[in-house]
Amino acid sequence: MSFTTETSKPLAIVIGKNYASRLGMVRAAGMAGCDVVVVQTQLEWMTDTPVDIYSKYVVETQVAHQPDVKLLMKTIMGYRGKRQEIFILPTDDWTASVVDMNIDTLSPCFITPHVNHQQGAILHIMDKMHQKEMARVAGANVAAGWLCRYEEGGHHIPEGITFPCFTKPVECYTGALKPYLCRCDNREQLETILATIAKKFKKDILVEEYHDITNEYAVLGVSFGNSSIIPAFIQMDSDREGVTATGRVRPISQLPGIADVLERFMEKTQLTGLFDIDLYESGGKVYFNELNVRFGASGYAVTKGALNLPGVFIHHMMGKQDNSKDLEYLEDSIVSDFPVQTFANEKTCLDMLYFGTINYWQYKRSLHKADIRFIKDDDDPGPFRMAAKDLRLLFPRSIVWSIRNKLRKKP
Repeated sequence: MSFTTETSKPLAIVIGKNYASRLGMVRAAGMAGCDVVVVQTQLEWMTDTPVDIYSKYVVETQVAHQPDVKLLMKTIMGYRGKRQEIFILPTDDWTASVVDMNIDTLSPCFITPHVNHQQGAILHIMDKMHQKEMARVAGANVAAGWLCRYEEGGHHIPEGITFPCFTKPVECYTGALKPYLCRCDNREQLETILATIAKKFKKDILVEEYHDITNEYAVLGVSFGNSSIIPAFIQMDSDREGVTATGRVRPISQLPGIADVLERFMEKTQLTGLFDIDLYESGGKVYFNELNVRFGASGYAVTKGALNLPGVFIHHMMGKQDNSKDLEYLEDSIVSDFPVQTFANEKTCLDMLYFGTINYWQYKRSLHKADIRFIKDDDDPGPFRMAAKDLRLLFPRSIVWSIRNKLRKKP
């Protein structure tokens, strides 16, 4: 790979720890006319082959392991002045938070997601309690929630909590508290999980009323402060640890009234950038769950099935669509009744096979029936060629692991 400044192409710096999320963004930016630099921020012990760096759109790759903020910033700033337009496109919560907390340094040199160009403002709207209030005011169904504040020696449990309930981190950018997302059927169980958390983390915890979920949805879009574009949503069929494995891309019109509510919600955030809103269905109602202020891996399903939203963001920020009339025209041109398409995230499906959640034939069936695959793409074959090498090695290991899991479960 070689990097050159002797071109008029814009440059997109795609940063994140998961190659599946990065790859979707790499391809979206590349299809929008950008050269792409990949900055890998995975933890040092992570050993996955970064297959996204073999995309035809990638001109250079760097490594800046989490949680080294200084190294990541030094890596990004190394591209200052290399092109006339340089975009920073984070693909996970940690990298989004780093960009936000350094917006004063980055804004003069780079085009970044932002909230009124205010440092720390994106971090503010990552707060789940704040999100819940904005969603409620916008007209969304929102589960009741209580904040258990950390005090010296433990958490204070407020009055009025109903059971069963569900524990969540208030902040979403560290990921460290994800193992502690759990249902509590009574106060004793809640006290136990809070005590466990307090031993490791001195953080406030959100407690929500528990709902039985019948469907989970992800709504992908792009926001420009006072307006947003929401062409489609994803209905999840299966996932692993909150990462979507398989699902379907549907027109947003198939969730009647939701687009209007979410547009009002996004206007309250004042975000300029890409977003991913999690919803769930319970008791015949659709509830707001949380806002992710970045594009995750599932966004590639919308890129292929409906609209290249990162491309819309890039073109808009370059001035190709620089006023509300242009955005209205683009929104009116979106096909509202495109055919439903299935997709598969090969990496997550392979993880499910490896840990015995699905068997080999279920894995093959998921990939075979998918209209959209996140790694295999005939227009950009490099990543899949590299992934296929890993797959040949992992298949025997995954089958052995699956058999071991089954034997362990037997009485």
